[in-house]
Amino acid sequence: MLGMAKARLLAPWTGVEDRSAIYHVVSRVVGREFLLGRAEKEQFVKYMRLYEAFCGVRVLTYCIMSNHLHILLEVPPASERELSDAALLEKLEGLYSSQHVDLVREQLAVLSRSRTPEGREAYQNLRETYTSRMWDMGLFMKTLKQRFTSWYNKKHGRRGTLWEARYKSVLVENGLAARTMAAYIDLNPVRAGMVKDPKDYRWCGYGEAIAGNTLARNGVLRVISELESDLSNDGWSGARDITRYDWRSVAGRYRLILFDDGVESSGELSGHKRRGFTSEAVEREEKRSGQLSVAEIARCKTRYFIDGAVLGSQQFVEDVVTSLKGSYLPTNRKGSGGRLGGRMKSSNLWSLRKLAENGA
Repeated sequence: MLGMAKARLLAPWTGVEDRSAIYHVVSRVVGREFLLGRAEKEQFVKYMRLYEAFCGVRVLTYCIMSNHLHILLEVPPASERELSDAALLEKLEGLYSSQHVDLVREQLAVLSRSRTPEGREAYQNLRETYTSRMWDMGLFMKTLKQRFTSWYNKKHGRRGTLWEARYKSVLVENGLAARTMAAYIDLNPVRAGMVKDPKDYRWCGYGEAIAGNTLARNGVLRVISELESDLSNDGWSGARDITRYDWRSVAGRYRLILFDDGVESSGELSGHKRRGFTSEAVEREEKRSGQLSVAEIARCKTRYFIDGAVLGSQQFVEDVVTSLKGSYLPTNRKGSGGRLGGRMKSSNLWSLRKLAENGA
Protein backbone atom coordinates (compact mmCIF):
# COMPACT_ATOMS: atom_id res chain seq x y z
CA MET A 1 0.00 0.00 0.00
CA LEU A 2 1.21 3.50 -0.80
CA GLY A 3 2.33 5.55 2.18
CA MET A 4 2.95 2.58 4.44
CA ALA A 5 6.38 2.39 6.03
CA LYS A 6 8.38 -0.63 5.02
CA ALA A 7 9.29 -3.13 7.71
CA ARG A 8 12.95 -2.96 8.67
CA LEU A 9 15.22 -5.68 7.42
CA LEU A 10 16.35 -7.69 10.40
CA ALA A 11 18.92 -10.46 10.36
CA PRO A 12 17.07 -13.65 9.40
CA TRP A 13 18.72 -15.49 12.28
CA THR A 14 17.33 -13.08 14.90
CA GLY A 15 15.38 -15.09 17.45
CA VAL A 16 16.56 -18.35 15.86
CA GLU A 17 20.33 -18.52 16.33
CA ASP A 18 22.51 -17.44 19.24
CA ARG A 19 24.29 -14.95 17.02
CA SER A 20 24.64 -11.17 16.98
CA ALA A 21 23.83 -8.93 14.00
CA ILE A 22 25.59 -5.78 12.77
CA TYR A 23 23.71 -2.83 11.28
CA HIS A 24 24.75 0.46 9.71
CA VAL A 25 22.22 3.05 10.87
CA VAL A 26 21.83 6.50 9.29
CA SER A 27 19.57 9.30 10.48
CA ARG A 28 19.30 12.85 9.11
CA VAL A 29 18.19 16.13 10.66
CA VAL A 30 14.84 17.36 9.38
CA GLY A 31 15.32 19.48 6.27
CA ARG A 32 18.97 18.40 6.40
CA GLU A 33 19.71 21.60 8.30
CA PHE A 34 23.08 21.97 9.99
CA LEU A 35 21.75 22.01 13.54
CA LEU A 36 24.31 19.88 15.35
CA GLY A 37 27.17 21.92 16.75
CA ARG A 38 29.87 20.99 19.23
CA ALA A 39 27.58 20.95 22.27
CA GLU A 40 24.89 18.97 20.43
CA LYS A 41 27.34 16.37 19.15
CA GLU A 42 28.82 15.98 22.60
CA GLN A 43 25.39 15.51 24.15
CA PHE A 44 24.32 12.99 21.52
CA VAL A 45 27.42 10.87 22.17
CA LYS A 46 26.68 11.01 25.89
CA TYR A 47 23.13 9.73 25.39
CA MET A 48 24.30 7.15 22.86
CA ARG A 49 26.70 5.63 25.39
CA LEU A 50 24.01 5.65 28.11
CA TYR A 51 21.49 3.80 25.95
CA GLU A 52 24.19 1.49 24.61
CA ALA A 53 24.79 0.30 28.18
CA PHE A 54 21.09 0.08 29.01
CA CYS A 55 19.94 -1.70 25.85
CA GLY A 56 22.80 -4.20 25.79
CA VAL A 57 23.91 -3.30 22.26
CA ARG A 58 27.42 -2.34 21.15
CA VAL A 59 28.43 0.72 19.15
CA LEU A 60 31.32 -0.48 17.00
CA THR A 61 31.93 2.99 15.58
CA TYR A 62 29.95 6.11 14.79
CA CYS A 63 30.19 9.60 13.34
CA ILE A 64 28.04 12.58 14.33
CA MET A 65 28.04 15.16 11.54
CA SER A 66 26.36 18.57 11.50
CA ASN A 67 23.14 17.37 9.84
CA HIS A 68 23.21 13.58 10.04
CA LEU A 69 24.74 10.68 11.90
CA HIS A 70 26.07 7.18 11.30
CA ILE A 71 26.23 4.33 13.82
CA LEU A 72 27.65 0.86 13.22
CA LEU A 73 25.65 -1.10 15.78
CA GLU A 74 26.01 -4.69 16.92
CA VAL A 75 22.89 -6.24 18.44
CA PRO A 76 23.28 -9.47 20.43
CA PRO A 77 20.57 -12.12 20.67
CA ALA A 78 18.08 -11.50 23.46
CA SER A 79 19.27 -12.96 26.73
CA GLU A 80 17.76 -16.34 27.57
CA ARG A 81 18.35 -15.78 31.26
CA GLU A 82 16.40 -13.12 33.12
CA LEU A 83 18.28 -10.16 34.44
CA SER A 84 18.23 -10.12 38.20
CA ASP A 85 16.34 -7.26 39.81
CA ALA A 86 19.66 -5.90 41.07
CA ALA A 87 21.15 -5.91 37.55
CA LEU A 88 18.04 -4.26 36.13
CA LEU A 89 18.11 -1.53 38.76
CA GLU A 90 21.79 -0.92 38.07
CA LYS A 91 20.96 -0.32 34.41
CA LEU A 92 18.12 2.02 35.34
CA GLU A 93 20.47 4.12 37.46
CA GLY A 94 22.23 5.21 34.30
CA LEU A 95 19.06 6.66 32.79
CA TYR A 96 16.68 7.72 35.53
CA SER A 97 16.69 9.87 38.64
CA SER A 98 17.43 8.30 42.01
CA GLN A 99 13.80 8.94 43.01
CA HIS A 100 12.50 7.00 40.02
CA VAL A 101 14.90 4.11 40.59
CA ASP A 102 14.02 3.98 44.30
CA LEU A 103 10.32 3.80 43.41
CA VAL A 104 10.92 0.92 40.98
CA ARG A 105 13.07 -0.81 43.62
CA GLU A 106 10.27 -0.61 46.17
CA GLN A 107 7.66 -1.83 43.68
CA LEU A 108 9.82 -4.77 42.63
CA ALA A 109 10.47 -5.72 46.25
CA VAL A 110 6.78 -5.71 47.12
CA LEU A 111 5.56 -7.46 43.96
CA SER A 112 8.31 -10.11 44.02
CA ARG A 113 6.97 -11.33 47.37
CA SER A 114 3.44 -11.68 46.07
CA ARG A 115 2.05 -15.20 45.87
CA THR A 116 -1.09 -14.31 43.91
CA PRO A 117 -1.32 -14.69 40.10
CA GLU A 118 -2.20 -10.99 39.84
CA GLY A 119 0.83 -10.00 41.87
CA ARG A 120 3.20 -12.17 39.85
CA GLU A 121 1.76 -10.78 36.62
CA ALA A 122 2.20 -7.21 37.87
CA TYR A 123 5.81 -8.04 38.79
CA GLN A 124 6.58 -9.36 35.31
CA ASN A 125 4.79 -6.45 33.64
CA LEU A 126 6.86 -3.95 35.62
CA ARG A 127 10.10 -5.65 34.63
CA GLU A 128 9.04 -5.90 30.98
CA THR A 129 8.38 -2.17 30.93
CA TYR A 130 12.16 -1.85 30.86
CA THR A 131 13.55 -5.17 29.61
CA SER A 132 11.42 -5.01 26.44
CA ARG A 133 13.67 -2.17 25.28
CA MET A 134 16.83 -4.28 25.43
CA TRP A 135 18.64 -6.13 22.64
CA ASP A 136 16.60 -4.31 19.99
CA MET A 137 17.98 -1.95 17.32
CA GLY A 138 14.67 -0.18 16.71
CA LEU A 139 14.00 0.60 20.35
CA PHE A 140 17.60 1.67 20.90
CA MET A 141 17.35 4.20 18.08
CA LYS A 142 13.84 5.32 19.03
CA THR A 143 14.63 6.05 22.67
CA LEU A 144 18.02 7.61 21.84
CA LYS A 145 16.58 10.00 19.25
CA GLN A 146 13.58 10.90 21.40
CA ARG A 147 15.76 11.66 24.41
CA PHE A 148 18.09 13.83 22.34
CA THR A 149 15.20 15.64 20.64
CA SER A 150 13.71 16.48 24.02
CA TRP A 151 17.07 17.86 25.21
CA TYR A 152 17.66 19.78 21.97
CA ASN A 153 14.20 21.36 21.87
CA LYS A 154 14.46 22.45 25.50
CA LYS A 155 17.93 23.92 24.95
CA HIS A 156 16.96 25.81 21.80
CA GLY A 157 13.37 26.70 22.64
CA ARG A 158 11.87 24.80 19.73
CA ARG A 159 9.11 22.23 19.26
CA GLY A 160 8.44 19.34 16.94
CA THR A 161 10.47 16.62 15.33
CA LEU A 162 14.21 16.98 14.87
CA TRP A 163 14.77 14.04 12.55
CA GLU A 164 13.90 13.54 8.90
CA ALA A 165 11.55 10.56 8.40
CA ARG A 166 12.71 7.22 9.76
CA TYR A 167 16.29 6.22 10.13
CA LYS A 168 17.79 3.89 7.51
CA SER A 169 19.53 0.66 8.39
CA VAL A 170 21.66 -1.82 6.46
CA LEU A 171 22.47 -5.32 7.68
CA VAL A 172 26.26 -5.77 7.53
CA GLU A 173 28.20 -9.03 7.39
CA ASN A 174 30.87 -9.65 9.99
CA GLY A 175 34.43 -9.42 8.67
CA LEU A 176 35.43 -7.51 5.53
CA ALA A 177 32.03 -5.83 5.10
CA ALA A 178 32.03 -4.61 8.72
CA ARG A 179 35.59 -3.28 8.39
CA THR A 180 34.74 -1.50 5.15
CA MET A 181 31.61 0.05 6.64
CA ALA A 182 33.46 1.14 9.79
CA ALA A 183 36.09 2.87 7.66
CA TYR A 184 33.39 4.55 5.56
CA ILE A 185 31.79 5.93 8.73
CA ASP A 186 35.04 7.15 10.31
CA LEU A 187 36.07 8.80 7.01
CA ASN A 188 32.95 10.99 6.85
CA PRO A 189 34.57 14.13 8.31
CA VAL A 190 37.53 13.71 5.93
CA ARG A 191 35.25 13.36 2.91
CA ALA A 192 33.34 16.45 4.07
CA GLY A 193 36.56 18.46 4.31
CA MET A 194 36.10 19.06 8.06
CA VAL A 195 39.45 17.51 9.02
CA LYS A 196 42.41 16.13 7.12
CA ASP A 197 42.79 13.12 9.43
CA PRO A 198 39.93 11.22 11.13
CA LYS A 199 41.92 11.06 14.37
CA ASP A 200 41.32 14.80 14.69
CA TYR A 201 37.51 14.53 14.66
CA ARG A 202 36.36 13.95 18.22
CA TRP A 203 32.79 12.84 17.39
CA CYS A 204 33.67 9.63 15.57
CA GLY A 205 34.64 6.23 16.90
CA TYR A 206 38.20 6.33 15.57
CA GLY A 207 38.86 9.78 17.01
CA GLU A 208 37.61 8.65 20.42
CA ALA A 209 39.66 5.46 20.24
CA ILE A 210 42.89 7.34 19.53
CA ALA A 211 42.09 9.71 22.40
CA GLY A 212 41.92 6.69 24.73
CA ASN A 213 38.22 5.89 25.08
CA THR A 214 37.92 2.21 26.07
CA LEU A 215 34.48 1.63 24.49
CA ALA A 216 35.65 3.13 21.21
CA ARG A 217 38.80 1.01 21.26
CA ASN A 218 36.73 -2.09 21.89
CA GLY A 219 34.70 -1.22 18.81
CA VAL A 220 37.85 -1.12 16.69
CA LEU A 221 39.05 -4.39 18.22
CA ARG A 222 35.71 -6.03 17.45
CA VAL A 223 35.76 -4.88 13.82
CA ILE A 224 39.37 -5.90 13.25
CA SER A 225 39.27 -9.21 15.12
CA GLU A 226 36.25 -10.62 13.22
CA LEU A 227 35.58 -12.70 16.32
CA GLU A 228 32.03 -13.33 17.41
CA SER A 229 30.99 -10.97 20.18
CA ASP A 230 31.75 -11.51 23.83
CA LEU A 231 28.39 -12.87 24.91
CA SER A 232 27.21 -14.21 28.23
CA ASN A 233 23.78 -15.36 29.31
CA ASP A 234 23.02 -11.74 30.22
CA GLY A 235 24.17 -10.30 26.88
CA TRP A 236 27.58 -8.66 26.62
CA SER A 237 30.08 -9.95 29.13
CA GLY A 238 31.41 -6.40 29.30
CA ALA A 239 34.11 -4.49 27.48
CA ARG A 240 37.00 -6.61 26.31
CA ASP A 241 40.15 -6.44 28.36
CA ILE A 242 42.12 -4.42 25.84
CA THR A 243 45.33 -5.01 27.80
CA ARG A 244 45.25 -8.54 26.32
CA TYR A 245 45.72 -7.02 22.87
CA ASP A 246 48.52 -5.05 21.27
CA TRP A 247 46.46 -1.91 20.81
CA ARG A 248 49.13 -0.12 18.79
CA SER A 249 49.22 -2.98 16.31
CA VAL A 250 45.42 -3.09 16.02
CA ALA A 251 45.21 0.69 15.72
CA GLY A 252 47.92 0.71 13.08
CA ARG A 253 46.14 -1.94 11.05
CA TYR A 254 42.85 -0.06 11.17
CA ARG A 255 44.56 3.21 10.29
CA LEU A 256 46.02 1.62 7.16
CA ILE A 257 42.51 0.46 6.22
CA LEU A 258 41.26 4.03 6.65
CA PHE A 259 43.98 5.49 4.46
CA ASP A 260 43.62 2.79 1.83
CA ASP A 261 39.84 3.28 1.63
CA GLY A 262 40.06 7.05 1.99
CA VAL A 263 42.35 7.94 -0.89
CA GLU A 264 41.08 10.92 -2.88
CA SER A 265 39.67 10.32 -6.34
CA SER A 266 40.15 12.49 -9.40
CA GLY A 267 36.53 12.29 -10.49
CA GLU A 268 37.41 11.43 -14.09
CA LEU A 269 34.29 9.31 -14.46
CA SER A 270 31.84 11.12 -12.20
CA GLY A 271 33.14 14.62 -12.83
CA HIS A 272 33.23 15.21 -9.07
CA LYS A 273 36.48 15.09 -7.12
CA ARG A 274 36.16 13.11 -3.91
CA ARG A 275 38.06 14.48 -0.94
CA GLY A 276 40.45 12.16 0.80
CA PHE A 277 44.11 11.35 1.34
CA THR A 278 46.77 12.04 -1.24
CA SER A 279 48.82 9.14 -2.56
CA GLU A 280 51.80 10.65 -0.73
CA ALA A 281 49.92 10.60 2.58
CA VAL A 282 48.91 6.97 2.02
CA GLU A 283 52.51 6.07 1.23
CA ARG A 284 53.74 7.76 4.43
CA GLU A 285 51.26 5.78 6.52
CA GLU A 286 52.30 2.54 4.85
CA LYS A 287 55.97 3.26 5.59
CA ARG A 288 55.26 3.68 9.28
CA SER A 289 52.70 0.84 9.40
CA GLY A 290 49.97 3.21 10.49
CA GLN A 291 51.72 3.91 13.79
CA LEU A 292 51.12 7.38 15.24
CA SER A 293 53.93 9.12 17.04
CA VAL A 294 53.79 9.88 20.75
CA ALA A 295 53.34 13.57 19.91
CA GLU A 296 50.38 12.85 17.61
CA ILE A 297 48.68 10.72 20.24
CA ALA A 298 49.32 13.36 22.88
CA ARG A 299 47.71 16.02 20.68
CA CYS A 300 44.59 13.87 20.42
CA LYS A 301 44.49 13.58 24.20
CA THR A 302 44.73 17.37 24.64
CA ARG A 303 40.98 17.47 23.95
CA TYR A 304 40.61 16.50 27.58
CA PHE A 305 42.93 19.31 28.67
CA ILE A 306 41.18 21.95 26.55
CA ASP A 307 37.53 20.87 26.64
CA GLY A 308 37.41 19.13 29.99
CA ALA A 309 35.67 20.77 32.93
CA VAL A 310 37.89 19.21 35.61
CA LEU A 311 41.36 17.65 35.38
CA GLY A 312 43.39 15.92 38.07
CA SER A 313 43.80 12.70 40.01
CA GLN A 314 40.87 10.31 40.24
CA GLN A 315 40.25 11.28 43.87
CA PHE A 316 40.35 14.98 43.02
CA VAL A 317 37.81 14.59 40.21
CA GLU A 318 35.59 12.37 42.39
CA ASP A 319 35.62 14.99 45.16
CA VAL A 320 34.61 17.71 42.69
CA VAL A 321 31.85 15.52 41.26
CA THR A 322 30.48 14.87 44.76
CA SER A 323 30.49 18.56 45.64
CA LEU A 324 28.72 19.55 42.40
CA LYS A 325 25.88 17.03 42.61
CA GLY A 326 22.56 18.79 42.85
CA SER A 327 23.91 21.99 41.29
CA TYR A 328 25.88 21.50 38.07
CA LEU A 329 25.54 17.73 38.08
CA PRO A 330 22.47 15.49 38.51
CA THR A 331 22.26 13.88 41.95
CA ASN A 332 22.21 10.37 40.48
CA ARG A 333 25.38 10.82 38.42
CA LYS A 334 27.74 7.88 38.76
CA GLY A 335 31.46 7.77 38.08
CA SER A 336 34.21 10.35 38.07
CA GLY A 337 34.82 11.01 34.39
CA GLY A 338 37.43 9.32 32.26
CA ARG A 339 41.03 8.39 32.71
CA LEU A 340 43.54 9.65 30.19
CA GLY A 341 44.67 6.22 29.08
CA GLY A 342 47.12 4.86 26.57
CA ARG A 343 50.67 6.12 26.82
CA MET A 344 49.70 8.67 29.44
CA LYS A 345 48.73 6.06 32.06
CA SER A 346 51.79 6.84 34.12
CA SER A 347 50.45 10.35 34.75
CA ASN A 348 47.28 8.90 36.32
CA LEU A 349 45.24 11.89 35.15
CA TRP A 350 41.45 11.91 35.00
CA SER A 351 39.11 14.34 33.29
CA LEU A 352 35.48 15.33 33.74
CA ARG A 353 34.43 16.41 30.25
CA LYS A 354 30.98 17.83 30.91
CA LEU A 355 29.34 19.50 33.87
CA ALA A 356 25.69 19.41 32.89
CA GLU A 357 23.33 18.37 30.13
CA ASN A 358 22.69 22.00 29.25
CA GLY A 359 26.32 22.41 28.25
CA ALA A 360 27.18 24.62 31.23
